[in-house]
Amino acid sequence: MKKILTFLICAVMMGFSAQNAFADELEDVQTFFDDYIKAANSYSKTVTDFYLPDAKIIRVVVKPDGATKSVDFPMQRYKSELKKGQPLARLSRYKNKYTERKFEKLPDGDYKISALRTPNGDKKALPFYFIVTKTDDGWKVKEESMQTTVQKFLTSK
Repeated sequence: MKKILTFLICAVMMGFSAQNAFADELEDVQTFFDDYIKAANSYSKTVTDFYLPDAKIIRVVVKPDGATKSVDFPMQRYKSELKKGQPLARLSRYKNKYTERKFEKLPDGDYKISALRTPNGDKKALPFYFIVTKTDDGWKVKEESMQTTVQKFLTSK
C-alpha cells in the first residue's frame, strides 16, 4: 500500500512539473510573438533575426476575383524586399494588427501561431500563421504564411 501511495504521489508531482514546463514554454512563444510584432511595427532592423536563415516564406495572394494563389520565395528575397520597403512603411506608419491569436503545440515540439492579420488601414483581416521552432538562440520562425491582396507578389521576381 505504501509503494502504491508513493507511486501515485510521484506521478502527480511529475504531472504538475510537465504542466508547468508546458505553460512556461507557451508563455515564451507568446512573448516571442509579441516581441516580433513590436519589432515589425516599429520597423526594426532586427525583424529578420526572428527567422531561421532558411525560413520558408509563403504569400497567399487573394486575386480580385477572390481566387487565391500561393507564392513561395526564399528568405534572401524576403530580407531584400523588407529592407527596400521599410523606409516607405515607416513614412506611411504602416502597422499590422493581429487578432484571434491561437498557439498550438505541434507533435514535433514546434508551435503554430495563427491569427487574423489586419494590414494598416484595411477593414478586412486576413489569415496568417507562423511555425516557430526552438533553437539555441531562442524561438525562430521556420515558416510564415499570410494572405495578402498585394498583387505584385504574382509578378515580381
